[in-house]
Amino acid sequence: MIQVGSHLQVTDNSGARVVQCIKVLGKTKQNTGFIGDTIIISVKTLIRKQKSKVKKGNLYKAVILETKKQTIRSNGSFFVFGRNTVALLSIQGSPIGTRIKGSTPYEIRSKGHVKLLSISDFTL
Repeated sequence: MIQVGSHLQVTDNSGARVVQCIKVLGKTKQNTGFIGDTIIISVKTLIRKQKSKVKKGNLYKAVILETKKQTIRSNGSFFVFGRNTVALLSIQGSPIGTRIKGSTPYEIRSKGHVKLLSISDFTL
């Protein structure tokens, strides 16, 4: 469950390390984001300043990949992650990074982010 103001870690190799949620897109009454939702983020810290594809302070779109809040599937099973993570997107909706380090849940396929599954190391 990601709210406005939440600090998140970045799992792709775009160059950002920590980002902050600015807005949850597609929600009218409920301002919380779950796995697969698209959010607007601001970059807070970078991994390296010289070779990053993003700049500190800029706004980007991102997809939520992991949340600490448990997610229940339709078959009754559930899973919990130990951190809140995102993958950065360009304006067109394609991923900025070329690799995703860590696990990617299968639920993002139903949200239309199939490209993220293909560049992921591990699909849950």
